[in-house]
Amino acid sequence: MEKVSPTAFWSIVPIIAASIGGIFFVMMSHASEGKHSESAHEDDVSGLQVRVAQVATKVDHNSRVLEEVKMDLRELRIEQNNANQRILEAIGDR
Repeated sequence: MEKVSPTAFWSIVPIIAASIGGIFFVMMSHASEGKHSESAHEDDVSGLQVRVAQVATKVDHNSRVLEEVKMDLRELRIEQNNANQRILEAIGDR
């Protein structure tokens, strides 16, 4: 292993010390704050959770309604096919 020269050692130590000090300073200066000043308020965040739940409920309800509409359309298509068949048979009998 190569030896580290005293100049390199003493030039690296202040950089490391300044980095650690900077992190410590940021942690201490913001330690009294519960959250960042630009973050959302707690009421807004909990309100957003309620809105997401409402959207999920509406989507579930809409998917059920859509399934009912699909079933109704299938039934109408069958009725229309039967009516068309009867009309064609009536025309053919003339």
